Amino acid sequence: MKTLIITLIIASFLQSTILPIDLVLIILICRAYIKSGKSNLYLAFAFGLITSHLDLGIWGLQSLIFLIIIQAVQMLSKARFATNPLLILPISFIFLSLNGFINFLIGVQIFQLQKLLLEAFLSLPVLYMIRLWEERFIVQREIKLKV
Repeated sequence: MKTLIITLIIASFLQSTILPIDLVLIILICRAYIKSGKSNLYLAFAFGLITSHLDLGIWGLQSLIFLIIIQAVQMLSKARFATNPLLILPISFIFLSLNGFINFLIGVQIFQLQKLLLEAFLSLPVLYMIRLWEERFIVQREIKLKV
């Protein structure tokens, strides 16, 4: 969890300074698709606040959007058809376009389809990296290590 928080902090700073893509939301969507729980909602709220603060947006609105998106992704990940990892592409495209449309209505950013397609295709390697990290390096409760 510490590594994920550090990664999200770095991603939020990169997102607000260098890269024009929404890295924090991509990482949160992929994490919620793999592993559901309350920790995803806490991360979405906290990093929504950080992202809106760094982008000089309306404080709390990005957190609300992130919470709604992460809750919807967690509900979709429990469905029967969610075992296919390629399903992250349309899911991330839909939710990233929803985030972009809401930010466009508020006047924070311009709605760009090319950026949304890049972000949606970027979500697949992010999903595999997070899945690799969660499966290989995080000790699950079912596994008991003998000392």
